[in-house]
Amino acid sequence: MLRRIPSTPLVCLSIFLSIIFATASWAAGPDESLEILLKPNQAGVTPIPAAQKARARSTVARMGPAPVLLGPPPPCGITKVKPQFCPPMGFQAPCILPAPLPGQWEIGVQVLFARIGGKILWPRYSPYYWGWNWGQGDDFLAAGFSDRLMLPAHKTLVDFKVRYQFRPNWAVRYSIIPLELSGGGWPDYYSWFIFGNQLFTGGQPIQSKWQHTYQRLGLIYDAIRTCGMKVSVFADWVHADDRIDVNCTYCGFFTQTFSKGTDAAMVGLEVQRCMMKTRNGGTFSCDYKAGGIFLDDVEGYDVEVGGRYSIPLNGNGRWGYIKGGYRVVDLKKSQSEFLLKNQLEGGFVEFGFIF
Repeated sequence: MLRRIPSTPLVCLSIFLSIIFATASWAAGPDESLEILLKPNQAGVTPIPAAQKARARSTVARMGPAPVLLGPPPPCGITKVKPQFCPPMGFQAPCILPAPLPGQWEIGVQVLFARIGGKILWPRYSPYYWGWNWGQGDDFLAAGFSDRLMLPAHKTLVDFKVRYQFRPNWAVRYSIIPLELSGGGWPDYYSWFIFGNQLFTGGQPIQSKWQHTYQRLGLIYDAIRTCGMKVSVFADWVHADDRIDVNCTYCGFFTQTFSKGTDAAMVGLEVQRCMMKTRNGGTFSCDYKAGGIFLDDVEGYDVEVGGRYSIPLNGNGRWGYIKGGYRVVDLKKSQSEFLLKNQLEGGFVEFGFIF
Protein backbone atom coordinates (compact mmCIF):
# COMPACT_ATOMS: atom_id res chain seq x y z
CA MET A 1 0.00 0.00 0.00
CA LEU A 2 1.41 3.13 -1.08
CA ARG A 3 2.18 5.88 1.54
CA ARG A 4 0.13 9.18 1.06
CA ILE A 5 2.23 12.31 0.90
CA PRO A 6 0.81 15.10 3.17
CA SER A 7 0.12 18.02 0.81
CA THR A 8 -1.71 20.43 3.12
CA PRO A 9 1.35 21.34 5.26
CA LEU A 10 3.41 21.96 2.12
CA VAL A 11 0.85 24.35 0.74
CA CYS A 12 0.74 26.32 4.01
CA LEU A 13 4.56 26.53 4.15
CA SER A 14 4.77 27.89 0.59
CA ILE A 15 2.14 30.56 1.28
CA PHE A 16 3.98 31.70 4.46
CA LEU A 17 7.34 32.07 2.66
CA SER A 18 5.71 34.02 -0.16
CA ILE A 19 4.23 36.53 2.31
CA ILE A 20 7.65 37.02 4.00
CA PHE A 21 9.42 37.71 0.70
CA ALA A 22 6.71 40.09 -0.51
CA THR A 23 6.75 42.11 2.73
CA ALA A 24 10.56 42.53 2.74
CA SER A 25 10.59 43.59 -0.89
CA TRP A 26 7.89 46.29 -0.36
CA ALA A 27 9.64 47.79 2.72
CA ALA A 28 13.23 47.97 1.44
CA GLY A 29 12.95 48.11 -2.32
CA PRO A 30 14.36 45.72 -4.82
CA ASP A 31 17.99 46.63 -4.10
CA GLU A 32 17.88 46.19 -0.36
CA SER A 33 15.48 43.24 -0.04
CA LEU A 34 18.17 40.62 -0.08
CA GLU A 35 20.38 42.65 2.28
CA ILE A 36 17.67 42.86 4.88
CA LEU A 37 16.92 39.19 4.64
CA LEU A 38 20.60 38.27 5.01
CA LYS A 39 20.96 40.55 8.10
CA PRO A 40 18.23 39.51 10.46
CA ASN A 41 19.87 41.36 13.46
CA GLN A 42 18.87 44.75 11.96
CA ALA A 43 15.26 43.98 11.50
CA GLY A 44 14.27 46.27 14.42
CA VAL A 45 15.89 49.41 12.82
CA THR A 46 13.61 51.34 10.48
CA PRO A 47 15.57 52.50 7.42
CA ILE A 48 15.24 56.06 6.05
CA PRO A 49 13.55 56.18 2.66
CA ALA A 50 15.72 57.24 -0.23
CA ALA A 51 13.44 60.13 -1.11
CA GLN A 52 13.87 61.66 2.33
CA LYS A 53 17.67 61.27 2.17
CA ALA A 54 17.86 63.15 -1.09
CA ARG A 55 15.66 65.98 0.22
CA ALA A 56 17.88 66.42 3.32
CA ARG A 57 21.05 66.61 1.23
CA SER A 58 19.61 69.30 -1.01
CA THR A 59 18.56 71.43 2.05
CA VAL A 60 22.05 71.27 3.53
CA ALA A 61 23.55 72.26 0.22
CA ARG A 62 21.32 75.32 -0.03
CA MET A 63 22.01 76.51 3.54
CA GLY A 64 25.76 76.26 3.18
CA PRO A 65 28.27 75.06 5.76
CA ALA A 66 27.44 75.14 9.44
CA PRO A 67 28.58 78.33 11.31
CA VAL A 68 31.78 78.14 13.31
CA LEU A 69 31.44 79.06 17.00
CA LEU A 70 34.32 81.23 18.25
CA GLY A 71 33.57 80.67 21.91
CA PRO A 72 31.76 78.27 24.16
CA PRO A 73 28.09 77.66 23.44
CA PRO A 74 25.64 79.94 25.24
CA PRO A 75 24.53 78.67 28.63
CA CYS A 76 21.18 77.04 28.88
CA GLY A 77 18.85 77.44 31.76
CA ILE A 78 19.17 79.92 34.62
CA THR A 79 22.34 82.07 34.80
CA LYS A 80 23.60 84.75 37.25
CA VAL A 81 24.20 87.45 34.58
CA LYS A 82 21.92 90.49 35.17
CA PRO A 83 19.90 91.61 32.14
CA GLN A 84 20.39 95.10 30.67
CA PHE A 85 18.35 97.81 32.41
CA CYS A 86 15.45 99.13 30.36
CA PRO A 87 13.39 102.07 31.62
CA PRO A 88 9.71 101.40 32.12
CA MET A 89 7.06 102.66 29.77
CA GLY A 90 6.43 106.37 30.19
CA PHE A 91 9.92 107.01 31.62
CA GLN A 92 11.07 110.66 31.24
CA ALA A 93 14.61 112.01 31.39
CA PRO A 94 15.37 114.27 34.38
CA CYS A 95 15.46 118.07 34.07
CA ILE A 96 19.06 118.90 33.19
CA LEU A 97 20.44 122.34 34.03
CA PRO A 98 22.41 123.87 31.13
CA ALA A 99 25.88 124.79 32.37
CA PRO A 100 29.22 125.43 30.61
CA LEU A 101 31.54 122.45 30.31
CA PRO A 102 35.34 122.73 30.64
CA GLY A 103 36.65 124.73 27.71
CA GLN A 104 33.30 126.38 26.93
CA TRP A 105 32.30 130.05 26.91
CA GLU A 106 29.14 131.76 28.09
CA ILE A 107 28.42 135.19 26.61
CA GLY A 108 25.41 137.27 27.58
CA VAL A 109 23.96 140.74 27.13
CA GLN A 110 21.64 142.08 29.82
CA VAL A 111 19.32 145.01 29.16
CA LEU A 112 18.48 146.73 32.46
CA PHE A 113 15.51 149.10 32.61
CA ALA A 114 16.95 151.03 35.51
CA ARG A 115 15.60 153.60 37.89
CA ILE A 116 18.61 155.72 38.83
CA GLY A 117 19.17 157.46 42.11
CA GLY A 118 22.09 158.88 44.05
CA LYS A 119 23.70 161.90 45.63
CA ILE A 120 27.10 163.52 46.05
CA LEU A 121 28.47 165.76 48.78
CA TRP A 122 31.78 167.26 47.69
CA PRO A 123 33.62 168.48 49.64
CA ARG A 124 32.13 166.73 52.61
CA TYR A 125 33.23 169.33 55.19
CA SER A 126 33.31 172.92 53.97
CA PRO A 127 32.51 176.40 55.37
CA TYR A 128 29.15 176.23 53.63
CA TYR A 129 28.44 172.90 55.28
CA TRP A 130 29.03 174.25 58.78
CA GLY A 131 27.24 177.54 58.13
CA TRP A 132 24.04 176.16 56.59
CA ASN A 133 23.82 172.68 58.00
CA TRP A 134 24.11 172.83 61.76
CA GLY A 135 23.05 169.31 62.89
CA GLN A 136 20.86 168.46 59.87
CA GLY A 137 22.97 165.66 58.33
CA ASP A 138 24.63 165.20 54.97
CA ASP A 139 21.45 165.41 52.89
CA PHE A 140 20.86 169.10 53.54
CA LEU A 141 23.48 170.39 51.07
CA ALA A 142 24.14 167.17 49.15
CA ALA A 143 23.53 167.29 45.40
CA GLY A 144 20.81 164.77 44.57
CA PHE A 145 21.04 163.37 41.06
CA SER A 146 17.45 163.91 39.99
CA ASP A 147 16.19 166.84 42.10
CA ARG A 148 19.27 169.11 42.16
CA LEU A 149 21.57 168.00 39.36
CA MET A 150 18.51 167.55 37.13
CA LEU A 151 19.68 164.20 35.75
CA PRO A 152 17.17 161.71 34.24
CA ALA A 153 15.71 159.29 36.76
CA HIS A 154 15.27 156.41 34.27
CA LYS A 155 17.52 154.96 31.58
CA THR A 156 18.01 151.70 29.72
CA LEU A 157 21.45 150.25 30.45
CA VAL A 158 23.39 147.38 28.92
CA ASP A 159 25.51 144.89 30.88
CA PHE A 160 28.01 142.85 28.83
CA LYS A 161 29.03 139.51 30.38
CA VAL A 162 31.56 136.84 29.45
CA ARG A 163 32.48 133.65 31.32
CA TYR A 164 35.05 130.92 30.61
CA GLN A 165 34.90 127.48 32.27
CA PHE A 166 38.52 126.32 32.55
CA ARG A 167 37.91 123.45 35.03
CA PRO A 168 34.87 121.28 35.78
CA ASN A 169 34.15 123.38 38.88
CA TRP A 170 36.13 126.56 38.21
CA ALA A 171 35.39 129.52 35.95
CA VAL A 172 36.42 133.15 35.46
CA ARG A 173 33.91 135.91 34.67
CA TYR A 174 33.95 139.57 33.57
CA SER A 175 31.12 142.10 33.23
CA ILE A 176 30.83 145.84 32.53
CA ILE A 177 28.00 148.40 32.66
CA PRO A 178 28.77 151.74 30.97
CA LEU A 179 26.50 154.69 31.82
CA GLU A 180 26.25 158.30 30.70
CA LEU A 181 23.50 160.71 31.76
CA SER A 182 23.07 164.35 30.77
CA GLY A 183 20.54 166.77 32.18
CA GLY A 184 19.83 170.36 33.00
CA GLY A 185 17.18 172.81 34.03
CA TRP A 186 16.09 175.08 36.81
CA PRO A 187 16.26 173.45 40.24
CA ASP A 188 13.71 174.38 42.87
CA TYR A 189 14.29 177.74 44.57
CA TYR A 190 15.02 176.03 47.90
CA SER A 191 17.26 173.34 46.37
CA TRP A 192 20.59 174.71 47.51
CA PHE A 193 23.61 172.40 47.27
CA ILE A 194 27.39 172.38 47.40
CA PHE A 195 29.45 171.07 44.52
CA GLY A 196 33.18 171.67 44.51
CA ASN A 197 34.02 175.14 45.80
CA GLN A 198 30.69 176.58 44.70
CA LEU A 199 27.39 177.00 46.48
CA PHE A 200 24.53 176.58 44.01
CA THR A 201 21.42 178.40 45.05
CA GLY A 202 17.92 177.73 43.83
CA GLY A 203 16.55 179.35 40.72
CA GLN A 204 19.79 179.16 38.71
CA PRO A 205 19.88 177.20 35.41
CA ILE A 206 22.48 174.39 35.42
CA GLN A 207 23.71 171.71 33.06
CA SER A 208 25.07 168.46 34.46
CA LYS A 209 26.61 165.25 33.18
CA TRP A 210 27.39 161.97 34.95
CA GLN A 211 29.67 159.29 33.48
CA HIS A 212 29.77 156.01 35.36
CA THR A 213 31.37 152.61 34.70
CA TYR A 214 30.74 149.52 36.83
CA GLN A 215 33.09 146.58 36.22
CA ARG A 216 33.49 143.15 37.82
CA LEU A 217 36.22 140.54 37.34
CA GLY A 218 36.13 137.42 39.46
CA LEU A 219 36.55 133.73 40.08
CA ILE A 220 33.64 131.27 40.47
CA TYR A 221 33.74 127.90 42.20
CA ASP A 222 30.85 125.44 41.78
CA ALA A 223 30.61 123.96 45.26
CA ILE A 224 27.57 121.83 44.32
CA ARG A 225 27.04 120.76 40.72
CA THR A 226 24.47 118.12 39.79
CA CYS A 227 22.34 117.48 36.72
CA GLY A 228 19.54 119.70 37.98
CA MET A 229 21.16 122.12 40.44
CA LYS A 230 24.26 124.28 40.86
CA VAL A 231 25.42 126.26 43.90
CA SER A 232 28.43 128.51 43.35
CA VAL A 233 30.49 130.90 45.44
CA PHE A 234 32.33 133.78 43.80
CA ALA A 235 34.90 136.44 44.65
CA ASP A 236 35.13 139.54 42.43
CA TRP A 237 37.23 142.63 42.08
CA VAL A 238 34.92 145.62 41.62
CA HIS A 239 36.02 148.81 39.89
CA ALA A 240 33.84 151.91 39.46
CA ASP A 241 34.73 155.14 37.68
CA ASP A 242 32.66 158.30 38.27
CA ARG A 243 32.89 161.69 36.64
CA ILE A 244 30.34 164.46 37.32
CA ASP A 245 30.40 167.84 35.56
CA VAL A 246 28.15 170.72 36.68
CA ASN A 247 27.98 173.97 34.75
CA CYS A 248 26.10 177.15 35.57
CA THR A 249 25.89 179.67 32.72
CA TYR A 250 23.89 182.18 34.75
CA CYS A 251 26.47 182.14 37.54
CA GLY A 252 29.42 183.10 35.38
CA PHE A 253 30.02 180.22 32.96
CA PHE A 254 32.06 178.08 35.31
CA THR A 255 32.25 174.28 35.48
CA GLN A 256 32.96 172.12 38.50
CA THR A 257 34.22 168.55 37.85
CA PHE A 258 34.35 165.60 40.21
CA SER A 259 36.33 162.52 39.12
CA LYS A 260 37.09 159.48 41.22
CA GLY A 261 37.86 155.79 40.75
CA THR A 262 36.85 153.15 43.26
CA ASP A 263 38.28 149.67 43.85
CA ALA A 264 36.60 147.17 46.16
CA ALA A 265 35.96 143.47 46.70
CA MET A 266 32.82 141.40 46.43
CA VAL A 267 31.95 137.92 47.69
CA GLY A 268 28.66 136.21 47.11
CA LEU A 269 26.54 133.18 46.35
CA GLU A 270 24.83 132.03 43.17
CA VAL A 271 22.10 129.37 42.99
CA GLN A 272 20.66 127.83 39.81
CA ARG A 273 18.04 125.10 39.75
CA CYS A 274 16.24 123.36 36.87
CA MET A 275 12.47 123.47 37.34
CA MET A 276 10.88 121.97 34.23
CA LYS A 277 11.73 120.35 30.91
CA THR A 278 9.84 121.00 27.67
CA ARG A 279 9.16 118.62 24.78
CA ASN A 280 11.69 120.26 22.46
CA GLY A 281 14.51 119.67 24.98
CA GLY A 282 14.43 123.15 26.51
CA THR A 283 14.44 123.79 30.25
CA PHE A 284 13.06 126.36 32.66
CA SER A 285 15.32 127.22 35.60
CA CYS A 286 15.57 129.78 38.40
CA ASP A 287 18.68 131.91 38.88
CA TYR A 288 19.57 133.83 42.05
CA LYS A 289 22.69 135.90 42.73
CA ALA A 290 23.68 138.03 45.72
CA GLY A 291 27.00 139.65 46.56
CA GLY A 292 28.27 142.08 49.18
CA ILE A 293 30.75 144.85 48.30
CA PHE A 294 33.34 146.08 50.81
CA LEU A 295 36.91 147.44 51.31
CA ASP A 296 38.38 150.87 50.48
CA ASP A 297 35.63 152.75 52.36
CA VAL A 298 33.00 151.19 50.08
CA GLU A 299 29.70 149.62 51.07
CA GLY A 300 27.22 148.07 48.72
CA TYR A 301 25.57 145.02 47.22
CA ASP A 302 24.54 143.50 43.89
CA VAL A 303 21.41 141.32 44.00
CA GLU A 304 19.71 139.61 41.06
CA VAL A 305 16.62 137.39 40.97
CA GLY A 306 15.41 135.85 37.72
CA GLY A 307 14.20 132.92 35.66
CA ARG A 308 15.83 131.43 32.58
CA TYR A 309 14.59 129.48 29.56
CA SER A 310 17.31 127.53 27.73
CA ILE A 311 17.15 125.60 24.46
CA PRO A 312 19.82 123.27 22.96
CA LEU A 313 21.58 124.34 19.75
CA ASN A 314 22.95 121.58 17.47
CA GLY A 315 23.95 119.39 20.41
CA ASN A 316 27.54 119.16 21.72
CA GLY A 317 26.63 121.09 24.86
CA ARG A 318 25.67 124.31 23.05
CA TRP A 319 22.75 126.29 24.41
CA GLY A 320 20.95 129.54 23.84
CA TYR A 321 18.95 131.20 26.59
CA ILE A 322 16.73 134.11 27.47
CA LYS A 323 16.40 135.38 31.01
CA GLY A 324 14.27 137.88 32.88
CA GLY A 325 14.14 139.21 36.42
CA TYR A 326 14.90 142.09 38.77
CA ARG A 327 18.27 143.55 39.79
CA VAL A 328 19.58 146.10 42.31
CA VAL A 329 23.13 147.52 42.34
CA ASP A 330 23.92 149.83 45.25
CA LEU A 331 27.30 151.54 45.85
CA LYS A 332 28.31 154.00 48.55
CA LYS A 333 31.74 155.44 49.15
CA SER A 334 32.36 157.79 52.06
CA GLN A 335 35.69 159.49 52.78
CA SER A 336 36.70 162.68 54.53
CA GLU A 337 36.80 164.52 51.19
CA PHE A 338 33.48 163.40 49.70
CA LEU A 339 30.44 161.15 49.96
CA LEU A 340 29.10 159.48 46.81
CA LYS A 341 26.16 157.11 46.56
CA ASN A 342 24.41 155.70 43.49
CA GLN A 343 21.83 153.00 42.88
CA LEU A 344 20.62 151.17 39.75
CA GLU A 345 17.38 149.29 40.21
CA GLY A 346 14.86 147.71 37.84
CA GLY A 347 13.76 144.79 35.71
CA PHE A 348 15.97 143.24 33.06
CA VAL A 349 16.00 140.97 30.03
CA GLU A 350 19.10 138.94 29.15
CA PHE A 351 20.13 137.00 26.05
CA GLY A 352 23.10 134.66 25.84
CA PHE A 353 24.83 131.59 24.42
CA ILE A 354 26.86 128.69 25.79
CA PHE A 355 29.31 127.29 23.23
